[in-house]
Amino acid sequence: MTALDANPLLDNSRQGTYPSLDSALISLCDRVEALAPGSIAGLTICNTSRTHIERAIFPRLPQYAAAIVTIPLSPSNFGSCVRAVAGGEVITCPDISKEQRFDPQWRTLNLDHGLRSLQSRPLYLRDGKPYGTFLLAYREPREETGWDVALMRFAADAAGLIIQSDLDRPDVAAE
Repeated sequence: MTALDANPLLDNSRQGTYPSLDSALISLCDRVEALAPGSIAGLTICNTSRTHIERAIFPRLPQYAAAIVTIPLSPSNFGSCVRAVAGGEVITCPDISKEQRFDPQWRTLNLDHGLRSLQSRPLYLRDGKPYGTFLLAYREPREETGWDVALMRFAADAAGLIIQSDLDRPDVAAE
């Protein structure tokens, strides 16, 4: 049994005790934020054909989440989550105000919502392909720590399992 197998958050998701996929993912964000004081956690989720980021969930920043809809995965230089999904790589931005790898619109969106540093980590489904990202952001420039890396690995894995569990539900598969 792994730590993920013994996780009550995942147990609740598997048993269908969360009213929706979003409520399970919001609960995950809340738990991650509690373990990383001062952080802002969220996710991006692709469409089923994985051609674009379909939507985002950021419980503490709903207007930020609302701005992240239907973002194509190509070209992959639009932003950190697009690059993370398109390339299957972890993207770390210790100071967004100095970030030059991505579209200026991405930098403006983040800075306008008070985000100064972040890490975007791909989340994977059973097929081993990225299906979105788990993102941990802060309101000040900062380098990631070993704790951030471990927490993000767990959070992205947990999010992937929660989403896969939701996709495996018979009523979801029939839609």
